[in-house]
Parts: sequence; C-alpha cells; structure tokens
Amino acid sequence: MVGRRYRTAILLAPLVILAILAGSARAAIEFVDVTGGRLKGEVTNGIASFTGVPFAAPPIGSLRWKAPQAMVAWHGTRNANTLAPACAQPWYEWMRVRISEDCLYLDVWTAAATRKERRPVMVWIHGGGLTQGGSWESVSNGAKLAPEGVVLVSIAYRLGAMGFLAHPDLTRESGKSSGNYGLMDVVAALKWVQANIAQFGGDPTRVTIFGGSSGGVIVSLLAGAPAAKGLYARAIAQGGVAFYPLPTLKEAEGLGNDLLKSLGVVDLKSAREIPAATLNAARDKFSYNDNDFRHALAEHALAIIDGDLIPRDNIYLFEHGRFNDTPILVGYTSNEVGIPAATSADWLAAKIARLPCKDTHAAIAAAYPYTSDEEAKSATRHIFRDLGVGLSTWQWARLQTAKGRDPAYIYFFDVHGPEHPYGAWHAEEYPYVFGNFPKSPTASQVATSALIRKYWVNFAARGNPNAPGLPLWSAFDERSESAMVFGDSTGSQRLPSMQGIKAWDALSQCAGPESTQKFLFQDLD
Repeated sequence: MVGRRYRTAILLAPLVILAILAGSARAAIEFVDVTGGRLKGEVTNGIASFTGVPFAAPPIGSLRWKAPQAMVAWHGTRNANTLAPACAQPWYEWMRVRISEDCLYLDVWTAAATRKERRPVMVWIHGGGLTQGGSWESVSNGAKLAPEGVVLVSIAYRLGAMGFLAHPDLTRESGKSSGNYGLMDVVAALKWVQANIAQFGGDPTRVTIFGGSSGGVIVSLLAGAPAAKGLYARAIAQGGVAFYPLPTLKEAEGLGNDLLKSLGVVDLKSAREIPAATLNAARDKFSYNDNDFRHALAEHALAIIDGDLIPRDNIYLFEHGRFNDTPILVGYTSNEVGIPAATSADWLAAKIARLPCKDTHAAIAAAYPYTSDEEAKSATRHIFRDLGVGLSTWQWARLQTAKGRDPAYIYFFDVHGPEHPYGAWHAEEYPYVFGNFPKSPTASQVATSALIRKYWVNFAARGNPNAPGLPLWSAFDERSESAMVFGDSTGSQRLPSMQGIKAWDALSQCAGPESTQKFLFQDLD
C-alpha cells in the first residue's frame, strides 16, 4: 500500500514539472538597460524579443542626408514589443507595412537566461537592392535561430534616395563626402551592438555580421571599411558581394545633382523639404538613356567609393592588405540572377562576340556551351549567376586566403523542387538559415535547415562551421577551390561554377574589371 506521503508526491509531480517548465519559459531576459534607457521585451517560450529598439536619432528634417546622430534618452521603461516602420522606399505598397524616414531601429532575440552567458552574436543586414526591405521581414525572425545558442540582431538602414544620395552641396556641408548614409547607419548599429549586446547575454567580441543580397554587399564593403574595424569578428555574405567596380563620389554627385535639378530643387533646405516618396520615385525612374557604363553604374550601384567610409574598391584594398581580416563564409545559389527576356542563341553569340580580348572568348564558350535557343537560355542563367555573384564571391575568398590570416568558406546552394527546374533562386537559402519557411516544410527541408543552422552558428561561435558529426566543410584554397555544395548530395567539392568564373576572371585580367560588369549592364535588348 502506498503511503499518504508518496501518494501526495505522485499527485504533485506533474504540477512541479509544469512549474519548472513555466519557470524556464520565464528565465529569458525581460528587462535590459541600454544606451538611452530601460527596455522591456516580450518573452515567448523562453525566447525574449526586443523590437523597435532605437540605435540613432531619427534622420528627419535637418538630419536628412547626415551621418547618424546620437539618440535622445527616454524616461522610464520603454516597451520594446512593436516593430518599427520600414525605412522610406518606393516599392512598399505590396508589402503592406508602415514606412517612415524615422526608421533607425533594430530588433533582438535572445534565449539567454542571464547577462553573463556571453553567447555569440549574429547581426543580420537585410537585402533589397539598397532600395527596399526591412529588419521586420518574417524570414529573418530570430525565434528559430536564437535557441541554437546565439543572440540575433536584425538592423535597419536608410534606403534609396534617403540612404545613398550624393551631391556636391552635401559634400561641402559635411566637409568630407556625401552618399553612403545607409552604410553609416549600419556602422552606427554595430557600435550600438558593441556597447549594449552584453545586456542580452551576448558576447561583443564574437559578433558576426551576415547579410543577403545587397545586405551581403554591405557585409563585403564593411570588410574594406576602416570605420568597421573591431566592430565584428566574422562575416557571412549570402548571394551578394561587392568585389567589382563602384561609382566614384564625383560620378554619384553628378547623378544626385541631375536628380535634384529634375525636381526643380535649388538648395539643400528645399531638398530636405521634398517628401521622401517623391525623391525615391524620382530616383527609381531616373535614367540617362545613353548606354554609358559609368552612368549606368551610378544609377544602379547606390553605394559608392566616397574616399571616406569606402576609401577604394575592395579588390584594391585587399590586394594591398588594407582590410578587416576576419574569417568569412560566402556563397550563392545555383540560379541566382535569371536571364533577360530576349535571350536566344543568336543574342548570346552576338553579346559574347562584342566582348574585348578575343583570345578569352574560347574559354567563355567552353564554360557555357549551347547549340540551341533553349541551351542558350541555360547558359545565360549560368553566365549571369557567375558574373552577378560568383566572380565576386570567388574574388573575396581568394584574396582573403592569399592576403589574410583567417580562412574563407564558400557554399553553393542547389536545393530546389520541381517548381524551380533550373536551380535554386536568389535568396532561396534564407528560410533554411533562419528556419522560417513560408509554408509547412518537408522533412527534407527541415533536415537541411537544421544542418545549415548548425554550420552558421558554429561559424559565429568559432569562425569555423565544422563540428563533430557534421559533413566536413573544407576551407577554400586556390588549389582545391573547395565549396560546401548543398543539394542532392551535400558535401565539400570543387565549386561547380569554377570553369566559368576562371574564364571571366581571364577577361577581367585582360580588359579590366569593368569589362565583366558591362556584360550585365549594357546591350540587354
């Protein structure tokens, strides 16, 4: 016969377990003291989220087109449970989100129980061509990644004409340069992380910056930016790397001057009074229509060599040892860029024939063979992938390995279903990194996502994606040209697009790096 004492213990056991579980769910950090004042987050299933956290003063009124300024402190406790507006952008209608110039906020997710845990930190920089997007995007929600042992931060930065307008008067006003305000915002956010992330259980000495598409471009630009030195310890770029020509300050000033003139603006005061939507719409539609490559570059690139934040192009900076030497993890998908609508065998043959350095054409043709219009479409997909992302990705890995102390890791993402017969689309790896899928994932997708998250978190923790029990991810070197290929047979192998990348690099060495970019920008009709 069971005694009363034991019967009571048995009856109470489930209540004790529930109490322990409830206690663990409340164990996450809920209140933090940061620059500006106290924040109250929101705790769900043991994950604390802090959304709409200011890291700089609103860049409005007289602060439009100025470097980010210190925020004004608040009194009492600020509820950090509401997403901030997205930065002003021209294509926001279909997103159904609030937009505002007052947008310099970030979001934090942490599963740390105390501030003493010192977890690695991952700072996400969203993509969108430097003209759209936001820290609020559902794919980058940190509820799945934070439990893996990191503190996740997602940041906003000024976009389009608000974030990247250069103008002679703005240059004179600053005494240094103009443009690149969005990049300045990212640097300001990283300084905030250094000053405050320990309050969320994060380790400021183990900050990984990672971004996708133009967010990856920003990551690569920060690698050459003196202002970013010491603000991060590792870097991940997904589907975007800027190891190609950028506009100069003078070229960007010319575009900005013409843009404001087209709106009838006579001085900076009146320019700062124009609605952001008007400026962004004008910037979006502006075109020189003269097929001049440098003008096309100034229209499309947005980020510029300003001589200050970005002193020179990345290839020059890395070749001369002037860069932030950290481990890097970079990669892209098997069908990154797609193709222009006019593609045919004759179109592609004519386009290749117009390239300089005729002795490189045979290698290009061998890397992308075709005999029919359909094969030409496939070849063009691979060409645009390799020129749009692959060549720059390889350049960064090659120069990091040759000139730096820390290793480079490359990935090639080729996970796709029958709905994408030509390969994985641009940004298709993002749901796997964050564990956030737009619809219920298959068992295979769940397994691949778990593997990728382990690699990314390992890299954030130690600068190396490998760990016992995982397929070996070999570091890149010029002998093996190794990459981790995610696909039907996941594992380290030679980067699949290497033959084409080498062919385009030969053209770049012969005719200069602009020659490869002209293939993308010019004569597309």
